[in-house]
Amino acid sequence: MSLAQHALALSVRQVDTVTALIAEMRPPLDPPGRPQCALFLTIAEQFDATVCLAQANLLTHGAVHVRSMIEATADLFMLGLRDNHVRRMQYEEANGAKRFYERLLESHQLTAADREMIETNLAECLARYIPLHEEFKKDKLYEVEKFTDTELPEFIGIYSMLCSFVHNDLTALSLRHQRDTPGMIFRAPLDAGIAFLILQAAQHAMVRSAEYIGEIAWFPPGHFEQHMDTMHRLYRQLVDSRPLQRADAPA
Repeated sequence: MSLAQHALALSVRQVDTVTALIAEMRPPLDPPGRPQCALFLTIAEQFDATVCLAQANLLTHGAVHVRSMIEATADLFMLGLRDNHVRRMQYEEANGAKRFYERLLESHQLTAADREMIETNLAECLARYIPLHEEFKKDKLYEVEKFTDTELPEFIGIYSMLCSFVHNDLTALSLRHQRDTPGMIFRAPLDAGIAFLILQAAQHAMVRSAEYIGEIAWFPPGHFEQHMDTMHRLYRQLVDSRPLQRADAPA
């Protein structure tokens, strides 16, 4: 079994374990615990989607899900760290909606009725956006800062690599479809080392978020620990199979 196949097999088993854990999870009814549990469920779904894409030999397209898993894990931790993070997430949502409506209104092909509807939606959006903007306009928080603030600095490097796949830069396009061939490649097998890195990052985010959710949601006595023992064991098997870079022999 190749390194990539081994990583995928362990990831499939990890999906099963996470699914069993979720089946026994009882989330709180109020924030911040409620949105934290929603983030955890989203992380689990994105992990499942990543594994499905890996099974279809399309793992580089799973990078968008792994990147989102890492972002959601940071937000999950931030919600427990800062009391205003729910409002910050509301601000980011309102800011995105505002830009969406403003760009729609730039179109010259809108009917009068469509323009009126979008302007109404924009006005409602601005009512939410303006007070939040006043609160956060001088307090921009970048993803890297989230990773350091939540003591998740190990995600910084792999996050940057995943962004290259998400944005379809030239290096990512060449890796997917060009390589060293004169022609082009469709659904090419991914380099085993890169496949391993992506799946390890996905499992790491999944495990860290699951560890955290055990402090928030209710589980039957002893069941959370049982599931986490399995998750840790699977992740340790993955990490232990990582190839070590051989040091050059001294001259």
